[in-house]
Amino acid sequence: MMTYGWAILIIVLVAAILYTMGIFSPVNTSVQAATGFAPFTFLSQYCSPVGMVVKLGNSIGTTVTIFNASILSAQYTSTSSTTQLNTTVAPGQNFNLVFYNTSCTTGNFYSSVISVLYGESTSSGLLKYKATGTISGKATSVNEITFTEYGLPAGAVWFVSYDGQGKSSGGGVLSFLNLGGEQFLIENTTINGVVYYPTAASGVLINNTLIVDFIPIRDMFVANGGSSTVSAINTNTNTIVRNITVTSNPFGIAVTPSGHYVYVTSHGNAFISVIDTNLNKVISNLSIGTNQFGVTINYNGTIAYDTAYGGGGYLYSINTSDLSTISSSKIGGAPDGIAISPISGLVFVAQNTNDSVAVVNPLTLSKIHSIRVGSAPTSIAVASDGAYALVTNDGSNTVSVINLSNYNVIKNISVGTYPYSVAISPDNTEAYVVNMNSNNVYVINTSTYTVIAQIPVGASPQSVAINPNGEYAYVTDYNSNSISIISTSSNSIVGTITNVRNPNGITDAPSGGI
Repeated sequence: MMTYGWAILIIVLVAAILYTMGIFSPVNTSVQAATGFAPFTFLSQYCSPVGMVVKLGNSIGTTVTIFNASILSAQYTSTSSTTQLNTTVAPGQNFNLVFYNTSCTTGNFYSSVISVLYGESTSSGLLKYKATGTISGKATSVNEITFTEYGLPAGAVWFVSYDGQGKSSGGGVLSFLNLGGEQFLIENTTINGVVYYPTAASGVLINNTLIVDFIPIRDMFVANGGSSTVSAINTNTNTIVRNITVTSNPFGIAVTPSGHYVYVTSHGNAFISVIDTNLNKVISNLSIGTNQFGVTINYNGTIAYDTAYGGGGYLYSINTSDLSTISSSKIGGAPDGIAISPISGLVFVAQNTNDSVAVVNPLTLSKIHSIRVGSAPTSIAVASDGAYALVTNDGSNTVSVINLSNYNVIKNISVGTYPYSVAISPDNTEAYVVNMNSNNVYVINTSTYTVIAQIPVGASPQSVAINPNGEYAYVTDYNSNSISIISTSSNSIVGTITNVRNPNGITDAPSGGI
């Protein structure tokens, strides 16, 4: 009996020693735990090398003001800190306590006592209280949300607000602690009098990264097939401010993200005109393929892609720095409209005689997938969040909606006669479809994939482009020698530009026109 007693005593002593060493400490568990925080409801927490986050819910039943939160004591974290909030939280709403100056080593255990200072408004005035709780667990790896910018001039400052915390940067990346499902706002920025709009402000995250493409409000460019010119439209005054002579029968058109160069295809011949918008003249006529159609430029402005009917149907890529042809691919199927995903970088080509859309590797120009759509597809537009694409099918009078995560056609939407071009609004909520033989534009709600408006325009409309702030859609009316200006808020014609000649493609963004 004595032997067993000594054995038990030894076990107790060893356990006590191990406990003091932290082996049996409650914080040494891979399961995150929390106690306290009453009268708030604890929801979640984590600690990582870039900070600590605690999410609480207001279960008090009245609106409270959260003034700040402090780490009173901590084990296995690098420092303690206070976060200032000064935010109002309604009953049932959640809020985050974010400690950016606190870090935990991945895989290590931690424990922290946290105090929250809050106030309630009463008939006697604002009363302040403290809620205290303890969290513990095993530190996670770095958990950040990153915003990556394209399109701004080098060194330009831009702003992002995430969960109420604002950051600015003169570089291409802004990072925050990823709180999960929180609201963020990417602000417009003005540089040298030019306003740049973020087109993916409500986009999707890929591996906790959001690509933000800034597009400036600047001149819009239209290809005049009847006068072998490109017209620049001042979108503030909606007037033609200059005309630039190009090769015969200009058709498709795209502008680099910087706005410095415009690429124009020539329908019926083998040339692509490259315009320098600072010099207001063509600096090169590239001899590439025959019977040129669509053109687009990738989102960092390094490569232009164009389609050509000649020789059985080709796709070309052009180095925009030296205007050399990088690659060519016989893609077939009478390639027509072309677009690029701002998220994946993949190239999508409407193959008119194959009733399909080719998914193309942007580096090799090899076809990696073929998507069956309606009859005789002519143009394609990709949403700025890369989630879906819309394809006009002039042979079946439909628009195909493609889920770009699996390349399935979600729906074929009936539109007007001979739908020829489509553009998606910067916020991805609406799409504008040009119906050439109906002389109108159909507006599609991209949440329900239903037609919500029909807008009469000029004769034989060809192409449509929406300015970066989403305020107006511009439609080229080929046989009316005009451009119809549509207010996207009222979906009605608010103006017409008449001094153009058989306008074809139109664009003010790298995504191109036709």
